[in-house]
Amino acid sequence: MNKNPFYNQNELSDEGGGNLDTPFGNVDRQNQELSRKIKYLKNSELAMLNILEDVRELEKSLKEERDRDQAIISSIGEGLIVIDRDYKIALMNERAKELLGVSFEEAMGQNAKDIIKMYRGEEILPDKERPVEIMFKTGEPVKVILEDNFYYQTISKKKFPIILTTAPLWGRGLIGAVVVFQDITEEKALSDSRNNFISVASHQLRTPLTSIRWYAEMLINGDGGKLNKNQNEFTNQIYSAALKLNETVNLLLAISRLEGKKMEMKLAETNLEFFVKDIIKGLKPLIKYKKIKVNVLFDKNLPKKINVDASILNQIFTNLLSNSINYTDDRGQIEITIRKEDNNIVWSIRDDGIGVPDDQKSMIFNKFFRANNAVAKIPNGTGLGLTLVKALLERLGGKVGFESPIGWINKKGIEEKKGTMFWFTTPIA
Repeated sequence: MNKNPFYNQNELSDEGGGNLDTPFGNVDRQNQELSRKIKYLKNSELAMLNILEDVRELEKSLKEERDRDQAIISSIGEGLIVIDRDYKIALMNERAKELLGVSFEEAMGQNAKDIIKMYRGEEILPDKERPVEIMFKTGEPVKVILEDNFYYQTISKKKFPIILTTAPLWGRGLIGAVVVFQDITEEKALSDSRNNFISVASHQLRTPLTSIRWYAEMLINGDGGKLNKNQNEFTNQIYSAALKLNETVNLLLAISRLEGKKMEMKLAETNLEFFVKDIIKGLKPLIKYKKIKVNVLFDKNLPKKINVDASILNQIFTNLLSNSINYTDDRGQIEITIRKEDNNIVWSIRDDGIGVPDDQKSMIFNKFFRANNAVAKIPNGTGLGLTLVKALLERLGGKVGFESPIGWINKKGIEEKKGTMFWFTTPIA
């Protein structure tokens, strides 16, 4: 070590590689280190200020987005609840609080099953049949409509009819559900009044209609004396009109019972081939009169027998086949196909008849609706048959649809687009 205080400056390096154990060397090194630290702190301070500014901007943006979302949720006219996979309530809007009679603070973190009890009619709904439970199992939205006859009961024992939609909430997997529901007390009352009116009116009509039919039959059979040509024609018109009105009344009663959930199903083992052939046999006179060719195809994988309410299935199949016969011209053709697909029987009835106009397809299952070309061909239809078919299939757990026009190969081997194919499914019980 150089003990001379007047050491050679060239012996020191700027990077501290020389001998700096002199008093001046230590001070210089400390000053350099301090400068570096000050510069680092200033840079760090600037970076932190930038980060804090970004955080404040992000908080402001998130708050604005949260406030906007909250405003949207609050403005929804229906009740809205968000629950997690454990059924704990995470969010609800003002309408939900109002309908359920609870505050968010009371409901937050509570099990939704404890806050809301669900009923189908007068019976409490089992947990496995709750829409949210079904949605959690399938991952698909679930809808409840007026005809399902569902009710909510609050913790204050208030009970009211509802419609609702349950949608999945996705994050890292299915993390919860969004439930949007509506109090339909007024709509339910109107629906019940309408169904009661139809039921009462129909029952009241049946007795006089039966009398009209009986007396008309007696007159036609000559029980009241011989009729002249005009009298016989008028009496037959009365009898025909009574039969048509009786058919309309029966259709209205059937639809009313279905909509009121008052139709009981009676499942029984049914042989498919015998069932189809028996219905065709019953319609044979009209098929023969119009010289229509009917071809039936049974899939080789079909079970010979299924458990089904044969009476309901008879109404569905007879209605659709009758329509095909009625709206197919003389010497036309009808093809019936019955096949198995997964756990369903798929029935299809295709004809080369008048078809369904494109601009009226969406209304074909509406009550009392008849397409223009159908009215032109058969003026006195009821417009209730397809409505009944759809309602009956929903009761059986099946579906119905149609295509029009469809492809037919003519005698020259050329495909023509005409006619209609109605199809429906029935589950294999």
